[in-house]
Amino acid sequence: MTEGQKGNALIISEGLIWSLFPIVTILGLKGTSSIVGLFWATFFSALFFLAIIIYRNKWSEFKNLQIWKYSLGTSIFIGVIFYGLFFYGLTKTVSANGAIVALFEVVTSYVFFQIIHKEVMQRKYILGIIFATCGALLIFIPKFGHFHSGDIFILLATFSAPVGNWYQQKARNIASSETMMLIRCILTLPFLFLLTFFIGTSSLTKPLVGNSFWWLLLNGVLIFGLSKLLWVEGIHRMSVTKALAINGLSPLFTIIFAWLLIGDSPSPAQLLSLPLLVIGVFLLTNVKFSGIFFLNKNKLS
Repeated sequence: MTEGQKGNALIISEGLIWSLFPIVTILGLKGTSSIVGLFWATFFSALFFLAIIIYRNKWSEFKNLQIWKYSLGTSIFIGVIFYGLFFYGLTKTVSANGAIVALFEVVTSYVFFQIIHKEVMQRKYILGIIFATCGALLIFIPKFGHFHSGDIFILLATFSAPVGNWYQQKARNIASSETMMLIRCILTLPFLFLLTFFIGTSSLTKPLVGNSFWWLLLNGVLIFGLSKLLWVEGIHRMSVTKALAINGLSPLFTIIFAWLLIGDSPSPAQLLSLPLLVIGVFLLTNVKFSGIFFLNKNKLS
């Protein structure tokens, strides 16, 4: 398996887990503020990465000051700004609206990486991005409700994500994903603690009692933990813009989970989106019909 193929598999796996993010986050925020919920999700993810560091004995990587520098940028632009705005936005909107607005990150990432930083992207990848984004939009447009104030905050969050992902790529070039993510958590937690002190609307310890605890633990370990490890390893092997477009499959996974778990069957428009998503991911992942070519070769011989 080539590095590109590994990257494709990592991002698709990450999208599968990430598709649970709006559901798990909203359930975890019941009875608590968005900042408090984000603090505990980040704390639990830090414990997850710490366990991996201990198991793999990666302590020597912490001596490199460059990793702290790049991780600080990641902490500010993703750990604090992106997730802070995203968490708060989800408390002021519905999940379908949030999912649609979040797709704008493909646009902001394209501007940041391909236009500002002059990264080269093949035309078929650009076409794949268009197909994947249109497919994702078709999934959610039938359920798009009226405009909510939270939509603005999620839109603003998409502008900080490309900068944070750029820092993540830089950090991953000099250290392992788990080291980078643990340092990011260590640097993010003090910011979040101060925010909970100044603008938190609920007690910092309240989520530790009741059902919110388990949802926040799941969010921290599975989504902020495992999902982000897969994401960082994926964008280490491909461009962020391409990874985001492949991640457009996550709305499809969300629809499938909703159908299987709560009986919310897909609409005709959502079924119509499937071919667009498949074509988009086909173009982005360089899938080749090697079996067909093999059969044709046998026929010719």
